[in-house]
Amino acid sequence: MNDELLRKQFEQTGDLLDILDNPTVLEEVVRLESEFDEIGAGFPAYSKNPKPVTPAQSKAVMRKVRLQSMVLSDLAELIQFVNLGAGTEAAITEGRRRIRQHLTDLTGEQQAYFDALVDEDQLQSPDKPLRAQLKSVVHSLLSASDWNAIGQAATDAIQNHWADFIQGSKTA
Repeated sequence: MNDELLRKQFEQTGDLLDILDNPTVLEEVVRLESEFDEIGAGFPAYSKNPKPVTPAQSKAVMRKVRLQSMVLSDLAELIQFVNLGAGTEAAITEGRRRIRQHLTDLTGEQQAYFDALVDEDQLQSPDKPLRAQLKSVVHSLLSASDWNAIGQAATDAIQNHWADFIQGSKTA
């Protein structure tokens, strides 16, 4: 694909993606893609992992994403239950940061629970006893200092919200 072809396409439609409607261009893209093992072919500087991802690596990443999705959702529910108002979002953000940190340094028992939790989640069974325990496990995963930092993040957000209100009411 050359710059002249791209320029002409842009002049015709104003959208470079329309060039993919051109069968010759599409054949060229398919040919180039088949020559390389990764997306971003020819541009390794834009690829975080220049080696192809194996199916096992892909599966491990998907398990990690699913675990974080469950854990972070339950954390958000715990924090929302407290009703921190304007501080809720800040508390959830701080909690998520701390949970992600803890998930990288699990004990053997915690790792076994989380592995079993993801396995259980993949089952089509309505009975999920490990999932029912997750809020309690999330709560215990965070230390007293973690919970204090989460509360402080909420407090700071509320104070900032209040200060913005006061400042705004002076000009109103």
